Amino acid sequence: MSLITVVVMVGGLVTTWLVRRSRRALARLLLDERAGRVGPAEAARLRFEHVRRSFLVGRAACGLLAVSIVAVVGRAAVSGSWGAATGYYVAAFGALLLAGLVMLWRVHGDLRRSRAALEG
Repeated sequence: MSLITVVVMVGGLVTTWLVRRSRRALARLLLDERAGRVGPAEAARLRFEHVRRSFLVGRAACGLLAVSIVAVVGRAAVSGSWGAATGYYVAAFGALLLAGLVMLWRVHGDLRRSRAALEG
C-alpha cells in the first residue's frame, strides 16, 4: 500500500469522524431547542457554527483530494510509470473532488444565508 493511499484513507477517516461529531452536535442543538433550553439567538449562532465547521471540513477534504491528485501525477511523472492505476486514481480522486466542490459550493450558500440570519 502506497503512502498516498494511506494518507487518503486516514484523511477520509478523520473527515468521517468530524462529520459524525458535527451531526451529533446538531442533533443535541435541535433537542435543546425543542426543550426550550436554547433561545432563538443562541440557536442561530450554534447553527452558524455548525455550517461554518461543515464548510471548513469540506474545504479540507477537497484540499486533500487535490493534493492527492498532484501526488499521484507527480509520482507517475517521476517514475515514468503511467499505468492503469495512475489513471484510476486520477479519475477516482477527480470525481470525488468534483462532487466535493459542488457540495462545498452549496454549503457556502448555506453559510452566507446562516450569517445573514445571524446578523439580521
